[in-house]
Amino acid sequence: MTQFHKSELMRFNYKNYIVSFVILSFSIGFVGCTGLTTAEGWGSPLIHDSTLIAATMDDQIIFLNLDDGSAVANHIDIRYSENEMKRAIYGQPVSSPIYYDGSNELFEELIFVATYNGWLHAILDFSENDYEIIESEKITDSQIIGGILTFDNKIYLGTTDGEDGELYSFQISLKTNDRGNPEVSFEDDWSMKFDGGIWSTPFFYNNDLILTTLDGHVHSVDLEGNLNWSKKFDSAISSSPLVINQQVLFGGFDSTFYSLDFDTGEINWTFDEAENWYWATPVESNGIIFAPSLDGNIYALDIDSGRKKWEMQTGDAIVGSPVIINDLIVSGSKDGSIYVAEVKSGEILGQCNIDEKIESDIIADPDSSGVIYFSARDHSFRALKIKSNGNPDEYWEAPYFSDKLKDDKLAQPNDWAPNC
Repeated sequence: MTQFHKSELMRFNYKNYIVSFVILSFSIGFVGCTGLTTAEGWGSPLIHDSTLIAATMDDQIIFLNLDDGSAVANHIDIRYSENEMKRAIYGQPVSSPIYYDGSNELFEELIFVATYNGWLHAILDFSENDYEIIESEKITDSQIIGGILTFDNKIYLGTTDGEDGELYSFQISLKTNDRGNPEVSFEDDWSMKFDGGIWSTPFFYNNDLILTTLDGHVHSVDLEGNLNWSKKFDSAISSSPLVINQQVLFGGFDSTFYSLDFDTGEINWTFDEAENWYWATPVESNGIIFAPSLDGNIYALDIDSGRKKWEMQTGDAIVGSPVIINDLIVSGSKDGSIYVAEVKSGEILGQCNIDEKIESDIIADPDSSGVIYFSARDHSFRALKIKSNGNPDEYWEAPYFSDKLKDDKLAQPNDWAPNC
């Protein structure tokens, strides 16, 4: 196992923060304007029943069998002409039960996908693996970079327009038309403007929403659109927050990880040993917070004090969130590897190198012990089986390559040779 010293990883100072912010803003906010390149996104997949649902870098929503990676339904195109800007997706698709207007009658569970250029889609599985978009609306002229939050027939999401941001609440309206078919629409509920763009996904906790903005604020907003409190920091924040045990947990562009009091926004503790900023949402297990940083480390922190218990080094930035499987933590890295480590010590037990940048969250199937799913920058979706001893093995015979759909080519086992 190759070990990396901090001096070999990306170092962070104020100049690097400015450069990183400008570069990332350009790559996300301005691609697609020239026609030479377009936003491609790296949305994480969703496990829905026995299907893996994902937005690809090729303007598609795909539906894959969890066990073998084969397509169980026709993909859905979300770009309808070659002249149209790619509808990149950075946030994860979400599923939510939806009720008919003005009643407690459950209709179905719908899948919602928001795209970079301001579109919101509702997808229904009409029968087993018969997925169709039943509503698409252009809800904003701004960019949607964070994910969607759904609750009680409502959708909450943030947008970015230059230096400004806006938090939206949409009522999901569900009616039956004259032919007896369902009709879905997204009706304006309320919105709130902020001085900083929103790259994060709002977090729902105790009937409030917590969100971060690029002007360095953390905001608490109630479900009616009223501001509870705001806390200002010295650097931008793009990380989506985690709220647990009355604590708001997130990392900033100042390389500092924070715990705030949920009710007041006051700082409980900070951790400042990282050497680059935070993008991924942290995860928690048994009172330990696992904070992935763009310096290539995961930091295990005591939730009550912020004291570091251990750190685990990878070879490049960690953009997506890790996942906890029993006593193991599994993370991807831009160095092209999946790392498996002990939760209690951070000792790396296994590694699988696919030689492609991994920027999506790692998703675990709760009904299939030890199987994880993720996407990579080569337009692939992959599955690995994590053994109890930490060794990862290929779970599918081959990855699913979304870009080969256009040529009607299927991935073959020799198309990839991961070093697991």
